[in-house]
Amino acid sequence: MNLLEEIQNEAVDIKSDLGTILRKCKLLAARLGSKELDDWLLWESNGYPENIKVPDYRIWRLELKGDFTGPFGSGLRNANIPLIFLSEETRDQYENYQCRQSISSIEHTLKYADGGTLEVSTGDLVVLLGTKVYQGLNCIQVKAEFGIGNLLELLNSVRNRILDFSLAVWKEKPNAGESNLKSSEMIEPSKINQIFNTTIFGGTANLIGEVSNSHFVFNIKSHDFESLEKELKKYLINYIDIQELKEALKKEDSPKNASSFGPLVSTWISSMIKKAADGSWKIGIAAAGNLLAKAIAKYYGF
Repeated sequence: MNLLEEIQNEAVDIKSDLGTILRKCKLLAARLGSKELDDWLLWESNGYPENIKVPDYRIWRLELKGDFTGPFGSGLRNANIPLIFLSEETRDQYENYQCRQSISSIEHTLKYADGGTLEVSTGDLVVLLGTKVYQGLNCIQVKAEFGIGNLLELLNSVRNRILDFSLAVWKEKPNAGESNLKSSEMIEPSKINQIFNTTIFGGTANLIGEVSNSHFVFNIKSHDFESLEKELKKYLINYIDIQELKEALKKEDSPKNASSFGPLVSTWISSMIKKAADGSWKIGIAAAGNLLAKAIAKYYGF
């Protein structure tokens, strides 16, 4: 098994360590002579500096909530704060929050996440809001939060992009990335750059039809397999695969959070991503992992 095949196998295995995959990709980048790939891997591994624009899959909207006090013991707790009350410059920080954490930091955050949401520092926003939001009430505390599903999607996006890139390179030259190759077995740097821009930032792996590969809306009730099955059928998952998932769900206890599926369910997801990769399930690879993770998390009640 060569380096490209190792990366592909680990990328489709949802239980594999993403940090290890990134390090193998750094070796691949060095052998391919791709600075663009090497830079991307560096930022994903170490975090994005402030002077580097983050990819679209690292940007999402934050929700603001706050506590307010007023005269005679009046007040509100955990009340929604419309972003319209913020200045245009400040508002953009919350409408288009940029996640700059490293992959290892994100995985650590998910491992110890308590609940379905995470908070982001709001600095002195409480002072800026003051009495602007609710008439007669003063803001005494404000928090910005987002669902852990955003981090799960981020990890899936990185894993899927690695898989897409390695598959595209493999299709060009199956032995690319190996040491001591003949010149005829190597890929031109311009071609590598084209593959990189298409698979890492181009977002070409789309779901069938016109469905976005990053936004799925499911009508799935907690622990109601019938509703889960109905949604999965919409995405052309066949009866046998759905029944295999049903058995896996029966045999395992519910996870503590949406990032810790049991081994049977995780293995099923990996097998489905492999089907997306080889074309036997007609869906883009980048969409497959997001779809399954979100649908099953919804089934578990997350």
